[in-house]
Amino acid sequence: MPSFKHVGQSTTSPASNSQRMVIRVPAYVDDKGYVQNAGFTFKPIPALEKGAIDGPKAIVLHRTDSYSVDSALRSFQSGIGTHFIVDKDGTVTQTASLLRRTAHVGKIKSRAAESGSPAGEAALINGWGWAPTKIYNHEKSKTYPDRYPMNQDSVGIETVAKHRGESGWEAPTPEQLASIATIIRVLKDAYGLGENDVYEHDKVSYKTGGEGAGLYSGDPIASPGMPPALDSSLPGLEGVANR
Repeated sequence: MPSFKHVGQSTTSPASNSQRMVIRVPAYVDDKGYVQNAGFTFKPIPALEKGAIDGPKAIVLHRTDSYSVDSALRSFQSGIGTHFIVDKDGTVTQTASLLRRTAHVGKIKSRAAESGSPAGEAALINGWGWAPTKIYNHEKSKTYPDRYPMNQDSVGIETVAKHRGESGWEAPTPEQLASIATIIRVLKDAYGLGENDVYEHDKVSYKTGGEGAGLYSGDPIASPGMPPALDSSLPGLEGVANR
């Protein structure tokens, strides 16, 4: 006959085997172009997606010029906006697939004119004076990185912040800095991007000065407020599992 023991007579597992432990869960971009395992929220806005993206090959940093994420998301319904938006508490919302381009850059400046190299190209562009449309039409025939990134090959990241006139742009919160660094880390790992592929919007297009300033200071590993799970070679979040 089969043997059995009453519950009260059975031996339980050691307490150490039932304790919760922290594990590292890598973040990744799924086959639909959405970032998984990074704690992002998803609010796809179909009006934003304009067609297939090339790459992406670069990242462009923006500020919303709004007081809240809700007002910025409402404005995205017009069809102009970015792939990500970062709220003041650090919450990241992905609004468009990374497989699709969005309208977020606008007419780009001349990279040659801004850098002065090559000299002949810079002289040609500077000779046109204030001619954004002419410059844009000239630049868009080039390939990145011979020109600045455009909608067709870049990811946009918006940060909720207001422009305060003479006082300039509202500074990012520590939580926003950490989240921006997280997004950039995931994109760099997923698409092989480098530090030189991260741009401030007003540096590449005709926007209010300082719009992209102070949002990213370099390698995410060294960024202030970086979540503990992102201080190693793999991006991700600390998750919890039972041993």
